Amino acid sequence: MPKRPQFTVVKTSEGWRVNVPASLAESGKRERYFHQTRDKAQQYASELREKYKQHGEAAAIIRPSLAEAATQAEKILKPWRISLVEAARMVAEIKERENASKPANEAIDAWLLACEGLRARTLDGYRQVSRKLKAAFNDTLLTSIGAEDIQNIIAPPGITGAAVLGRIRNARAFWRWAAKKGWCDADVFKAVEAPKNGRHQNEIAILTPTEAKCLLQVAEAHYPDAVASYALQLFAGIRVEELRRLEARHVTEGGIEMSADITKRGRRRHINPHPTLSAWLAIYPYSPCPNWREVDKACRRLAGWNLDSRLLEKQAAQAAAENGSEPEQLPVPTLGRWPQNALRHSHASYAVAAGAPLESLLFEFGHTQNPSVLREHYIGRASKKDAIEFFKIRPKGEEVPSIVAV
Repeated sequence: MPKRPQFTVVKTSEGWRVNVPASLAESGKRERYFHQTRDKAQQYASELREKYKQHGEAAAIIRPSLAEAATQAEKILKPWRISLVEAARMVAEIKERENASKPANEAIDAWLLACEGLRARTLDGYRQVSRKLKAAFNDTLLTSIGAEDIQNIIAPPGITGAAVLGRIRNARAFWRWAAKKGWCDADVFKAVEAPKNGRHQNEIAILTPTEAKCLLQVAEAHYPDAVASYALQLFAGIRVEELRRLEARHVTEGGIEMSADITKRGRRRHINPHPTLSAWLAIYPYSPCPNWREVDKACRRLAGWNLDSRLLEKQAAQAAAENGSEPEQLPVPTLGRWPQNALRHSHASYAVAAGAPLESLLFEFGHTQNPSVLREHYIGRASKKDAIEFFKIRPKGEEVPSIVAV
């Protein structure tokens, strides 16, 4: 039977010493404590005896299986210089965090509910990333999800583009919210890496006059309700997100009134319509296009761009069902991936090439920076000849003399 510790007080040159054996020390190692006076040392020794009486005496009758397990655990922990007590505390902390955590699906549902009332576009982005996270993690506790797990779902290596950056931004918003609830560790998300963008990825891309004309002609032939929306983007440079908030009353012969609740920056601006835009709106007066997102994808696909269109696939399936035949395959894309913000960039590039002052474009575009930003992106992007061809595009294939186009 192990010898009962005495916790004797010994006077030394360093003070009054009390020895604590390794079997009783919290660190798992032999400890020595020094006190300036004997009274304090004796009081401490008395506290240790009482503590041993309450908790330590059970160690004298510890069952052999537990002693063997403790010995094996001590060997496992030895290379790491961690005592059994420290290891037990670490495990307890892990279990406490797990008990305070939530399954991913429950946490995400709670987050989306808390986000009700935000802008529709913001909520749409949150819902998209939520579907990805729920499909991947389902009932996994948030504390069991690592940065690498998140990385592989929302931004796997080799994947780039604005969509990936958006997913990272939206997933980060969820993770921070959950961390404030105590359901996960906020620092985990710091290890999630955004895709590296090379300098070439910052270069803008525009449509050629032929590509712009083809897109408008496709809309005229298949989706006339979308024509005015394209004209406003191509010949006035209105952002897609602003177009979703634009109403028919904002577009008149006198110009396009972009109120603060429409613009991205929350600053009112007024756009004087170019003669080309006026020609399009005279035949296709603006009103919001129903189901714009799917109609836009369908038009771009029919114009030759490489992207999926659920609307075209649905129409092909319906036609096949009516005829009792197999659905026709969509035409093979002849162009590449659709350039980001292509319509707005096209308008600015051709307007600059046609001689529009940068200062007027700065206001009409809703930029808050100085003209150097427009100068960097748009000057020299298009030629004078292409600008003339661009602004000559008219409804139903009509053209106007070059002098009127600019």
